[in-house]
Amino acid sequence: MKRFFGRSIHAIAMLGVLSFSAQAFADSSIAWQADTGFDYSVGKYGGQSDTRVLSIPLDLTLQADRLRLQATLPYLDVRGPGVFAGGVVVGGNNAVTTRTGLGDLNLGAAYLLTRDSTELPAIEIAGTVKVPTAGNNLGTGKFDYTAQANLYHSLTTRLMLFGSVGYQWLSSFRTYKLENGALASAGVNYKVADDTNVGVSASYREEYYPGLGKQFSMTPYALWDFDTHWRLSGYGIVGFTDASPRLGGGMRLIFRD
Repeated sequence: MKRFFGRSIHAIAMLGVLSFSAQAFADSSIAWQADTGFDYSVGKYGGQSDTRVLSIPLDLTLQADRLRLQATLPYLDVRGPGVFAGGVVVGGNNAVTTRTGLGDLNLGAAYLLTRDSTELPAIEIAGTVKVPTAGNNLGTGKFDYTAQANLYHSLTTRLMLFGSVGYQWLSSFRTYKLENGALASAGVNYKVADDTNVGVSASYREEYYPGLGKQFSMTPYALWDFDTHWRLSGYGIVGFTDASPRLGGGMRLIFRD
């Protein structure tokens, strides 16, 4: 859970991981999960006109007790003047272009230090490496790294708080000097029924490109377990700064072993 799209859908990604992990812990076995869907967003990012980004990801997750491994590879369709730099967008020039192709591969690992209890929240340490697999104008061609701590705590059987704090290292490319910076998120999840969750998350990132400012967005979401192994999730994005998408949303179809 991760960069421009990663930060925007952090609430869904984290909640999915938490429920998936909890099941693996309960079964004391190895479990896996696969999901796909789409992420869509539009924003100016300091440019003269909008840049639209459509991502169709394939996510694979393996959970073995406290250890989680994850891989994500998206197919991208980007239209506008903005430069898509492997997860973040900068305004670019006034020329509107369309770029399509495979994006960067993201590889992640996480380890649960403490499980949720009355004394302590669940605390997980996690890291992500962005591998430069993207085609021309869909990435920086360089590695990026993120390290963070994820936390969650159930206040009742239906109400859960969650969040994260971390730091991201972005590689500069061509004439674009990308900035390293801290990131954070916080959210609340409510279990409406045994098979349905709703919630909202706020995401923050320090300035990643000089003059563009900080990134801040809100993400309402819903998740529905419509079968023992299948889950459907949907979310929206509302951005409040030039560095954030103005609007966006997406869906996930998730299969859990």
